[in-house]
Formats: sequence, structure tokens, C-alpha cells
Amino acid sequence: MKSHPFLRHAWLAAALALLVGCAGQPLNPPPPKFSALPETDTRMQRLTFHHQDQRHELIGVLRHDERSLRLALLSPQGQRLLTLVHDDHGARFLANTAFDPPFSAEWLASRMAWSLWPSPALVQAFAASDWSLVEDREDRTIRYRNRAIARITGSAKCRIIDDFEGDYRLYIAPLDDDTDRIAATCPAD
Repeated sequence: MKSHPFLRHAWLAAALALLVGCAGQPLNPPPPKFSALPETDTRMQRLTFHHQDQRHELIGVLRHDERSLRLALLSPQGQRLLTLVHDDHGARFLANTAFDPPFSAEWLASRMAWSLWPSPALVQAFAASDWSLVEDREDRTIRYRNRAIARITGSAKCRIIDDFEGDYRLYIAPLDDDTDRIAATCPAD
């Protein structure tokens, strides 16, 4: 069998491009300490996802304390679709999911942390890593190696997460707000 230098170089270039591409992708961010998140009662929220000209609404049931965070995602009709558990053992989905999500448990847990935890806890978690938090009075931006990954704006009443990596926008509002009022309650771009 005759060796083709061009073919060998093409395979080497493809493998190198794959490795370089993976090297630029963010690793999972370090999680903040659960003890830094003030305990609250169980909250039910309306989650509205906008992705590639599509809109999906879900109900989120969130509960957390100094040891763990749990998020159940329900259909508008109340069917449990997914349960995220994040604790000292990491982030994972419970086995009783009704669908296979297009994202990992670590990915979802990190976005929850960026939205919920106080800034000092995120800064402490990101210390000695390639992750950072840039914050001003209006918003917070999560960066990986100086590349913006996500921006979180809004207030405790309504929060907007713009995820640049996943190319989606998520509105989080109280369940009693109707969809038309979400845009009025949440700050505009």
C-alpha cells in the first residue's frame, strides 16, 4: 500500500484543527459555594426561551438551601419534563426525565448559578480560573478568557439571561405574570 503524503497531512491538519477548536471551548465553570446562596422558599416561575426564532414556555419550580439546588421544569400543562439537582456531588438530571435535553446538567446549573448567586460568591468561585464576572449597576457579564459567554440583566422580579454560546435568550418572571406583561416588566435591550 502506497503512502500518500497529502492524505497524511490532511488528516494531521484536521486533527490539529479539532484539538485547537476544543481548546478554545470553555470548560465547566467552577461552582460557587451553596452556603453563599441565601435560602428562600420554593419559587414557581415562568421561563420563556427564545432560540432561532422559536419561543418555548415552561414552568420552573426552584428550591435551594445551603446544601443543594433543585429545579423542576414542567410543561405549561404541568407535566414534569426534567429535574436538575446540583449539590456537593455535582450537577445531574434525575432519571425520571420525560425528554432528553439538548444541554448538560452542568451547563444548566452554571446558568442558574450566574443568575442566583451574589456577585462576591461568583468572584470567589472564579478566582484562579479562566472565568470572570464583570458587573455594573444594570447587568452582569460572565466571561471565559475575556470572551463574553452570557449577560444577565433585570431584577429579582424579572431576569433576562442572554447566552451568547447557546444563542438563546431566557426570560424568568413570576408565574402570575402573563407572557405579554413579561416584555413590559423586563428591561429592554
